[in-house]
Amino acid sequence: MFFQNEINSQQSRNRGFCAHLIYVLTSLVLIGFCVNFSGEASMKAAYKYQEIKAISKSLKKQKTQEDLERLVEKSEEFVAAHPGYKRVDEVYYLLGNALVQLEHVEEGIHIFEKVVADYPEARYVERCLLDLGLAYDKLGNHDAADGAYQKLIDHPKYGKRSQAKLAKQLLEQDRTDRKGELSKPPGTSQGPGMTSSEWTGKPALDFQVTDLNGEELSLEKYRGQVVLLDFWATWCGPCIAEMPNVKRTYKKYKDQKFQIIGISLDRSITPLEEYIEKKELGWVHYWDNSGKVSNMYKVRAIPSTFLIDGEGTIRKTNLRGHALEHAVEELVTENLAKPAKTSEKESIPATKILKQETTSQKDESIKSSRTNPSEWVGKPAPDFQVTNLKGEELSLKDYRGQVVLLDFWATWCGPCIAEMPKLKRTYEAYKDQNFQIIGISLDRSKQPLEAYVEKEGLGWIHYWDESRKLRTLYGVWGIPSAFLIDSEGIIRKASLGGFDVESAVAELMKENLAKPVDAPIRTPSDSPDGAQNVEPDAKEIINAAIAAHGGLENLETVKSIVMESESFEHLPDGTMQDEGPAKTYFDANRVRSDWGIHAQKDNHLIFDGESVFMIAAGEVKPVPLEETESYINFFKDSLFREPMWLLATLSKNDVPVQYIGTENVKGEPTSVLLVTQPSGKKLKIFISKETHYVIQFSYDVEIGGEVGNVVAFLDDYRDVDGIKIPHYRTTKNGEFRRVFITDITLNTEIDEALFRP
Repeated sequence: MFFQNEINSQQSRNRGFCAHLIYVLTSLVLIGFCVNFSGEASMKAAYKYQEIKAISKSLKKQKTQEDLERLVEKSEEFVAAHPGYKRVDEVYYLLGNALVQLEHVEEGIHIFEKVVADYPEARYVERCLLDLGLAYDKLGNHDAADGAYQKLIDHPKYGKRSQAKLAKQLLEQDRTDRKGELSKPPGTSQGPGMTSSEWTGKPALDFQVTDLNGEELSLEKYRGQVVLLDFWATWCGPCIAEMPNVKRTYKKYKDQKFQIIGISLDRSITPLEEYIEKKELGWVHYWDNSGKVSNMYKVRAIPSTFLIDGEGTIRKTNLRGHALEHAVEELVTENLAKPAKTSEKESIPATKILKQETTSQKDESIKSSRTNPSEWVGKPAPDFQVTNLKGEELSLKDYRGQVVLLDFWATWCGPCIAEMPKLKRTYEAYKDQNFQIIGISLDRSKQPLEAYVEKEGLGWIHYWDESRKLRTLYGVWGIPSAFLIDSEGIIRKASLGGFDVESAVAELMKENLAKPVDAPIRTPSDSPDGAQNVEPDAKEIINAAIAAHGGLENLETVKSIVMESESFEHLPDGTMQDEGPAKTYFDANRVRSDWGIHAQKDNHLIFDGESVFMIAAGEVKPVPLEETESYINFFKDSLFREPMWLLATLSKNDVPVQYIGTENVKGEPTSVLLVTQPSGKKLKIFISKETHYVIQFSYDVEIGGEVGNVVAFLDDYRDVDGIKIPHYRTTKNGEFRRVFITDITLNTEIDEALFRP
């Protein structure tokens, strides 16, 4: 009985075990089925997504009605079947974009608005907002378009990115010009590009910059070598993928007159320096944070390469992989086979140097150096003299002692018009309390401006900036832009897109009204012309310039320098004249210029501090009496203008100096000083607010009976024994001069021999 019970118990346990085993196996099968089903669904979604991407990619190469319709069909199926897919926002964007291209604009708008509402932080919200604005513009609904653009600009995540910048540019345009299309793909350069075939065979454009090691860098430095210009960035996947090939090519040919110049488009310098150190990239590197070189070469995408031969000609572009190594090998072999040059001082032909000075490229340089208006805060507001809409003279300095709001706007600018009620309320509240608004209109014609001002009863001052004079002066590149200036002429608030005008003005007005009524308000023009007085502003500017140029002690030790130069001049017919090399010996009050060396002539012009001599072929020729005084004045003024002597002289307070305001030079804000030269003629000195270098002179010159005005740009400075000395110069007439500093001390015996004919 016991055994029978045990058998029954065991059978019961076996049945239970089998049931449990069946349950476990069934569960595993079901789980496996679910996992498999889920995996298959995920794989199916990924496959469908890749199919949609492939159609989109083919449309970039060739747009067809059939492919657009296929993209719409596939995308609609995808978003219905896979609403939770991680990249569904991108599919929605492609769908909306395709619908707009098929002229189903309202449907496209519905899709874009759905993405913005349902996926507010998703990656493709940025593009959807921009395309939403474009779609509304396409329908002529510019108010709705402005709302979409502004929403993108204000977006907490995407408001600083490229699509938002495009939105700002669109808001600047006249509404009637907005047809719902971008003139260029998002993120491309603003200037006209060049295809690879257009670059090939053309002279490479020279540039003068400072590399990551703080050393001067130019293409000219590598004349006679094969050079690869490589435009790249650490955030660029294809660039990084190509880097092993670039390293291999450099290592193989670096000792065979081959150099690589890496031009980085990184957004900050830290990742660039870290990557270079980690990967041991031994070639020359430059961080193109201002876009100077990339704009010059019209680089629209990276990686982008330019292979340049020993003569400075671009031979191939956009090389990658094996093609790069093969092209470098071919060009290096060709270069090494050439006979060595007899002269080591061969220079870049003028035509190649001056290619970079074209107007369009200067415009690009200015665009690339755009700054945020907030960088003006704490700085003196640049003065101006213009004529307002009523035909009256308008100058900012006339409102010293008052709080002034400069408002850059236009009647076609939606956000500007939206802000107008606030401006009107603010003006009415404070117009009788030393407060003024100066409206600076960027309208394309005067008629709509005058009509709007009259219709809305805008009682403040208005100026039509037809020539863009004030826009350029303040570096304004987007509207609305506002600058709030205190009673002493200092900018206290500045912003692209404006700021809370009512509260900002209220705060500053309270501060201004609290000042003693009789408190003196100093202006730069208070000192009479010629008074022995240096404004505190001018002193600070001069001291900063002295420090930037090498310090007073270094500047005062300079007694004489030797300059070798090569000059070129643009002629009215569009050709260029090579004025040849020259060698000039300066000391503090004497000069000797030797020229015509390229023609094997022995020509000299000497000013020994008292008289002028001209020597030709060893024969001394007197300078005509009527011309002597003008030559002497010219030489004295020329020496006076050289920064190494000028700054040291100004530091002594022996020369009258007047601070006359601020002006932009090639997009760079400068402080402008007015001084009197030895001849009695005035000299305007433009000193950069960023580098504190002297970057421009403006002066009248009279020599040999001819009178003219010269504007000279000091485009580059070279460090010579700790002193920054001008190296490249151009004038407003296009004359170009390259200067080589060979020495800044002269032996007294040689000095005597040089200046005594």
